Amino acid sequence: MSWQVRKQGSPTATTGLNAQQVLEGVKEGVWEVTDEVRGPNDVTWRPLESHPVFEEAIAELEAAAPRHHDVEEHLDMNPLIDVALVLLIFFILTTSYDALRKVIDMPTMSRNSKGIKTLDESQAKSEFVIVNATLGPDKKVLYKVDNQEVPEQHLKTAIEVGVAQGRSKMIIDVSDVSWQTVMNIIDAGKQARVTKFMMRVPNEPNP
Repeated sequence: MSWQVRKQGSPTATTGLNAQQVLEGVKEGVWEVTDEVRGPNDVTWRPLESHPVFEEAIAELEAAAPRHHDVEEHLDMNPLIDVALVLLIFFILTTSYDALRKVIDMPTMSRNSKGIKTLDESQAKSEFVIVNATLGPDKKVLYKVDNQEVPEQHLKTAIEVGVAQGRSKMIIDVSDVSWQTVMNIIDAGKQARVTKFMMRVPNEPNP
């Protein structure tokens, strides 16, 4: 006796089965209980779960199958904890950097320090782009490139002019400004392809 099984409404079917093979297929998950079956004496297709030959066995299988009940009030906190830790680390790092940037002092140098090089004015102007930075009356930083005042956002462009003239080194001359201002000048110089940076050391007062 040959049985046929197909997915609900499918034009193709698995044939040449006996009743035991059909039931084993349901147990192993090959077929769903809603799939259709037709026996050797059947005229129409019927769902497995309502066919007289299988409905009792399928009902027993469904009764024996363990049921998993999702607990709606359960909430997985692990992703939330991960995000919170990442945000905490981010805020700690940014807060520490801001605090460090506020309290860091400008490095101090004197003409007696090691590595100090003396340049005459003509050599400095012919080989170096000279960038000055001072505090104005309104406590705003004033920038000059080769003695021409420029806004901070145009530092890179002004330095590029000097580099294009063959002056790929820079002298930084600052007074009463923060170390962040020096870093702004160096960043602009790097973007303009400056290859060497030097700091001007002010003359020490006569004793």
